Amino acid sequence: MSSSTALLPKNKKDEHPIFLRVCHSPWMNIGQKALVGLRGLTAIYMAVSLSMIINYDVGVNKHGWSTVFEPPNIAYFTLTLYQWIAATWTFMHLHYPHHRSGTQTASTRFQRFLSPPRQQESTKNKTWFSIFYFAAVTFPHLSTLIHWTILVPQNQATIPGMQIRPIPNFFVANKYAIVSLISLIEVFVYSSIRRPTPPTPQIAGISFLSALYIGWAYAGHEITGRYAYFFLDHKTVGPGNTAGAIVAFVASANALFGFNLGLTALREYLAQKSEQLLKNNGYTSLPQ
Repeated sequence: MSSSTALLPKNKKDEHPIFLRVCHSPWMNIGQKALVGLRGLTAIYMAVSLSMIINYDVGVNKHGWSTVFEPPNIAYFTLTLYQWIAATWTFMHLHYPHHRSGTQTASTRFQRFLSPPRQQESTKNKTWFSIFYFAAVTFPHLSTLIHWTILVPQNQATIPGMQIRPIPNFFVANKYAIVSLISLIEVFVYSSIRRPTPPTPQIAGISFLSALYIGWAYAGHEITGRYAYFFLDHKTVGPGNTAGAIVAFVASANALFGFNLGLTALREYLAQKSEQLLKNNGYTSLPQ
């Protein structure tokens, strides 16, 4: 397969493993070499900015161990982890695509470890990775939504909004804006992952992870004495309001998952139209 060949949407049953779809942009003008560079830069930026965010939370905001229980940090870490996995797989898929053939050595085994796995129906690794992918690109939007629509208006944000000082601005912009922008770019530009049909496992996974975070947040309160979100404190806002907030938290996560499905559908439609336009202009794509 050419390094400039995208995995474009098909009308027939999808034959491309989800792990390879991570390694190909849906857009014909973004080849694999360009995608390797883009993914590498994104992964490095997220790792560096995450370390700065954690340092700022611990050193300046004095959150201590509460830092590991805060949903924006968890969402940022999850997307950072995904970006490093995706960047590694894309690099290996481009430069070492034949590591499974020939004599297996320590080098080829290491290459296989860093490469996209084979899709196994017996282990359902496709489904598990799909849940991880959609969680990674959904929860940053949830953190952004809660910050700007609930915490800032209620004056409950650690840093109320954009300030004159550059470091707080970097902190706020990355945790509650840029991370969502990177999620959008991942879904619409970088990845060829298609909509799951049906999305039942992904809905169950997003719901479970949302509920799991609520439990993690309460564990954080028991350890640190601090709630990550004020609306989880039933003594302050009331048990009924807290219960409603938990339901809204899970429902919002699923609504934003639906938003990502819609964005994916739009990307599939536009990529297919782009492919047809190229064919009409005499371009013939390689076999997919």
